[in-house]
This record gives sequence, structure tokens and C-alpha cells, in this order.
Amino acid sequence: MTRPRMTRTLALLLAGATLAAPAVPAAAQSAIAATAHAPLFAAEIARARADVEASIRAGVNVPVPKDPGGGFTHEQHKRNYRIIFEGGQLYRLTGDTRYRDHVRDLLLAYAALYPKLGPHPAAANQTAGRLFWQSLNDSVFLVNAVQGYAQIRDALTPQERQRIDDGAIRPMAVFLSDGSPEVIGRIHNHATWACAGVGLAGYLLGDRDLVDKALLGLDKSGKTGFLRQLDLLFSPDGYYAEGPYYQRYALQPFVVFAAAIAANDPSRDIFGYRDGIVLKAVRTAIDVTHDGYFLPINDAMRDKSLRTEELYHAVAIAYGATKDPAFLGIAEGQGRTVLTPAGEAVAADLAAGKAKPWRFASRLLSDGPDGKGGALVLLRSKPTATGPLLVAKNSVQGMGHGHFDRLTWLYYDETGPVVTDYGAARFLNVEAKHGGRYLPENDSWAATTVAHNTLVVDEQQQFGGKWKVGEEQPTQQLSTSLDGPTRWSIGAIATAYKGVALRRALVMVEVEGLSNPLTLDLLQASSGGRHRYDLPLHFSGQVIDSDIAFARNLAERPVLGKANGYQHLWVDGEGTKAGKARLTWMQGSRFYSYHMAPPAGARFILTESGANDPEFNLRREPALIQRVDGAADAAFVSLLEPHGQYDASAETVVASSSRVATLDHRRDGPIDLIVVTLVDGRRIAVAVATDVAAGAAHSITIDGRAMRWTGPVGRFDLAKTGAKK
Repeated sequence: MTRPRMTRTLALLLAGATLAAPAVPAAAQSAIAATAHAPLFAAEIARARADVEASIRAGVNVPVPKDPGGGFTHEQHKRNYRIIFEGGQLYRLTGDTRYRDHVRDLLLAYAALYPKLGPHPAAANQTAGRLFWQSLNDSVFLVNAVQGYAQIRDALTPQERQRIDDGAIRPMAVFLSDGSPEVIGRIHNHATWACAGVGLAGYLLGDRDLVDKALLGLDKSGKTGFLRQLDLLFSPDGYYAEGPYYQRYALQPFVVFAAAIAANDPSRDIFGYRDGIVLKAVRTAIDVTHDGYFLPINDAMRDKSLRTEELYHAVAIAYGATKDPAFLGIAEGQGRTVLTPAGEAVAADLAAGKAKPWRFASRLLSDGPDGKGGALVLLRSKPTATGPLLVAKNSVQGMGHGHFDRLTWLYYDETGPVVTDYGAARFLNVEAKHGGRYLPENDSWAATTVAHNTLVVDEQQQFGGKWKVGEEQPTQQLSTSLDGPTRWSIGAIATAYKGVALRRALVMVEVEGLSNPLTLDLLQASSGGRHRYDLPLHFSGQVIDSDIAFARNLAERPVLGKANGYQHLWVDGEGTKAGKARLTWMQGSRFYSYHMAPPAGARFILTESGANDPEFNLRREPALIQRVDGAADAAFVSLLEPHGQYDASAETVVASSSRVATLDHRRDGPIDLIVVTLVDGRRIAVAVATDVAAGAAHSITIDGRAMRWTGPVGRFDLAKTGAKK
């Protein structure tokens, strides 16, 4: 048995697949998959064999579409496109005609069914598909089906090819292009998938009209289409408009179609387009993770990681285009690749020991097509995937999937998420939960301002809860420092709330003798009127103790408010404390103390999400809210301090008490001075100037001495005091 021959077009679509191989006895086919490939690729072959063999035994099952996400017909059509993809690749690798025939029979069944279909009966608020409740899933089907069909097409009879071409592939491509102008003409991930499916089908069928519509839009003007999406959906740094979660999802069609363009239209230099934006997007997607998991900014599922089909394709194709051994390091961590020539090359070079570790560094990721929509700032103190990471979200809205959370922040370290973002309220493809779609609580809670770690004014949402308004209002990234023992991000926005200007400085401070850095937070609001200011901190872990005397609600749990997310917060306790305050919690093996120097008259509210949730759609997660009433200008100064260690196996506890003795703040003209005193007497002063110009000179008097620095942030290690906690 020999490997099937391919036409030039099919070989190009595979982006480097080999052609014929010497004849191999059928009895040796299983040995080929087990021994002739590098271990990572051999495991993919074995995994695909198990899937396809099970499908062969079960027989062809192409049901009439009926169910929403998670339902039987939905999941069966998903299984089928995976089998078409895997079966085609297995036929390419082994020449086993059973794989060819099963893929053929599936596609013939679709060719018989598809022309009879109208809009899906379970369509809801998205554009209806034919096979699925939304056309997005039809696009995903086509992207996968074309790649599998490409491997068997030349081995079919002319009659079989024509039936599949004209009954399935071409009608799907026409439906997703001319039949769905409201989808393919958008600048959105749904359109990216549609363009990729239509374009891949066009290359396979030799249909230049389909290819050009995919690349340049239905009118071929270039105002929409794949290339325009590359122009408008990514910032110059490769950060995706809708955030990390959807960057992951959109990467597969971007890289798969780009690889096909590179093979079939090499003169376009697609991997060089817009200064290499496709490859930048892959690198940025890896960087916007912690311990492999994507930062759950905007609508996002927290459990999505680099171990997904989209990133297996992205890493393999990026490695093929660059030969950067750091991509091999990511592939090694993924433990998976794709069943394509690109995946085979990754596995071979990984087995040859060519991998290098990915260096996770601090980054400023500009937002907006021109890079002027603010930024997502990543501050890291170690080059590892699990090291401390401070995230400042000073970006644009994120389109319809964006949340009302300008100037929010998150913090991660070796224990995982510490200062958290809820992400999305959704049970993806769980039929019992609204068909796996976004839940009503996604709007009423997850996207609201109070569900994030940023200032809420008068219990309202930023931009009045209108995302299209927010999309037109960028955040200002005023200053960033990515290196050294003191890193920072300073952002501002004056349009999130009418008449209220917000500014936030987040500073990562490394201190000798402390295993992880301190995070200093200075959030300032200024207004001509008086307001209620609420500053939430959503955290992960169990409260250990606090110096705030909370009045606990033990018999009944009141609800914090009536709308804008407040209706979903139970109030566990409220308290006041003159001067500074602290809350300590434990997460995993570490303790965290959150020190606060709030405005005068502040109250503290301990809350938990889950109120007014009749269908149990929300996770129960804690938050601490600092509240100030009747203020025009306000400055919230806070410090997050990781400390100590808890070892459950050894039953030992080290340094469970805070190492910070005091947190002091004063305003001196245009400068805010924060002094952190440790229990051993050491003092660290951080000065934050209003003037953010990099070369601006500043000075302030501390302990009778004039301290001078340039730039917006100065850090000074002061003489010890005898302070005890």
C-alpha cells in the first residue's frame, strides 16, 4: 500500500506535505504509525486512529440538524468534522483506503443532506447556520472538512468528487459568503472563520472567485475580508481586539488560512503582511497566559489554555514559518500537536532536542488597529510561565465581548489567580444551561463594572453599560516601565463616567528578602460633584483574618444593591476602621495581605457573588469593597503583599502574618508619596508624579532629605526604623 499522490494544489494547501512513499505491506501499517514518527506525532496518530476507527465501527451518522449547542445533533456534526479532518490526514499518512472511504461516505452524506437545509431550527440571537444553531459553527465545520477532504479528493472517482464539490463544499462556501453578507462582511472572529472556510474551499476547488471574496470581501474592494481583518482586529503588537480568549479562538482560522495563502499565493507574502502581524499574534497569544491559561479578560472561559486545538495549529504553523525553537518549548508543554506536516515537523525537531524555553517577559501590548487605544500591560518579575504577573487593563472596550472594566487589574503567581476576573457567565455547550450560550447573568453580572477590580461611580456601569459608546472611548496608557526592580503602569480615562476623571498607577516593587514582589496601587478619582465611590477587590482564597471589625450577617444575607451587578452580591459583613486597614487570605500554599489606606470615612464591605441567581448560574466568589460616600476627589492607596507558606503535607506554616508594618500616604503638591515599612524596620518609598513625561525631573523631601528622580515614578530605600508590628 502506498501513500496517495496529491495534485500540486493539494500539496500546497498542506503547506509542505511529502508526496508518494514506497509501498508498505498492509500488515505493517500499524507499525508505521507507532514507530516511524517522533513520539509526539505518533501519539497524535494513535489518538486519531482511535477516533476514526470508532467512527467506522459506528457507521455514518449525519443527522438532520435540530439541537442547540451541547445537544445530540450539534455534537454529532462536531464529531463528524473532526473525523473528516483526522481520517483525511490518516489516509495521507498510511494510504489505508478504509480511512479514505469513511471520509468519502461522510462527505457524500453531507452532499445529500446540505442542499435540503434551511436556517437551523434552534437559532437564537446569532445568525443561523445550516448545520449548527449559529453560522460560526458552520464555518468551523468547513475549515476542518476542507483540510480532510483535500487529502482524499484526488483518490475519488470524478463522479464522487463532483457530488461532494457541488453538494457540500461549494454550497457551504456560497452560504458562508454570498449567503451570509452580514457575517463575512464584519470585522469580527465570526467573519474570520467564514473567510478561512470560504478561502480554503476556493483554493481546493480552484475557484478564484471564492478565494478573492475571502481575501478582499464580497465586492473585492478590500474594505472587508481576511486582509482587512488583519488590519483592524490586531494592534501593531499583535493584541486582538476582543481580548485573549477570543485571540485564542480566532488564531486557528488566521494561521491555517495564512498557511494556505503562503502556499498558493506566495507573492502576497502573507507572513510578512503588516510587519508580520500573523506571527506577532501567535507570540502575543502565548504571552497573554499564566501557567498556560489565557487571561480571562472580557467574555472568557477561565479553563481555556494553550492546550487547545487552535494553539496546536498556531504553534505548529508559526514554528514552520520561523523555526524559532521557543515554539518547540511551548509544544513540549502542550504535549500535543496537529496531524499535519507542520505538526510532524514540530514533533521531529522536538524529539531531536531543539526546543528552547519560552521567555515570559514584561510587555506593553498596544490596543487598537493603530496602537492608540490604550494598552494591556503585563509586568513580570520572572521569565517563567508561573511567576508573578501583574496585569493592567488600560485598553479599548473589546467590541461586543468587552466588559466595562477600564483600569482594572489582575495578579497571578505560583499559586494561580490571586486577584481575579470573573470572565464570562457561560457553560459552553452545556445544553441545560441555555443551550451552552452566554447566560443572562453575563450581562447582569460578569460584564459589569462592579464585577471587576476598578472604581465604580454611583453604582453605575462605565459608559452607562453601552459597549458601542465604550468602543469609541480609548483609555490612555500614560507611562510604562517594564524592567528593573520597580516596574509600573499608569493609565487614565476621563470618559468612563460623565464628569469623573480616573487615573491609576500600578507599581510592582521587588524587595530584597521577599520571595515575590509587592504590588502598590494608587487609584485617584477627581470630579466637580460628589459621588459614591466603590473600589472592589475580587480575590481567590479563604479569608484568614482582618484588622477590620466586620459586623457579620449570620442569620440573613442582605443584597448589596438592585442593578448594575450589585443585585448579584450577597453582603457577608460590613465594617469601618480609622486609618489603615488589612485583609489577609490564603490561596494554595501562600498567604496574601491586602493593605489599604483609603479616603477618610471609608467603609469596608465583604461580599460574595451569587445573589438573585435562581438557576445557579453564578460561581460563588468573594470580594472586598472599599466604599466612600459624598466625595468629589478621592485617592485609594492599596498594597498587595504575598507572604509565607502553608505545607499541608508537613503540617507546617511559615510567616502567615504580614511582613508589612505600616502603609503611609501623603500628597505633596503634584506628587503622591507612599511609604511601606516592613516589620524588620526597612522602609521603601515610592513617589508617583502627576507629570508622566519620561524626562521630567522631580523632587520630594523625605526624612528631611531631598529625593530626586526623573520620570513619573521614583523608588527609594530609606533608613531603617524601629517600627514593630
